[in-house]
Amino acid sequence: MATRRQKRLNELLREELSLLIPGRLDDPRVMPATVTRVETTRDMTTAKVYVALSGSEEEAEQAMQALEHAKGFLRSQLSGLGLRRLPELVFARDRQYESGERVLAILAELGQHDEAAPGEADGPGESNTLSGAVTAPPPGTESE
Repeated sequence: MATRRQKRLNELLREELSLLIPGRLDDPRVMPATVTRVETTRDMTTAKVYVALSGSEEEAEQAMQALEHAKGFLRSQLSGLGLRRLPELVFARDRQYESGERVLAILAELGQHDEAAPGEADGPGESNTLSGAVTAPPPGTESE
């Protein structure tokens, strides 16, 4: 369980790196990178920076290499935060975020498929609601 101090540091580093990576790095390989979260160790000497990457697997590997190469520059930019000891940055891909994005894309595709064929399974005047679902009448209307 992270302490309050760790949580504050995690959020501070996430905010700053989210601004620095697309804003200050001139390397085009890191453009698809988005900082999703930061986790520091208990002694706060190391900060694991989780990054979501879009694009192909090859582009993601190049972006990770570019981030590793820019680690020193990013630490020097973070030195202005006024921390007594700045944690060492370790970059990792955020696979959970990427999996979630894939699930959302699949759901959006299914939603488009359902919209393309309206009323196939339903009779006239019926909507695509769960079968057996009970709906309340609109407020202000009396049931008979």
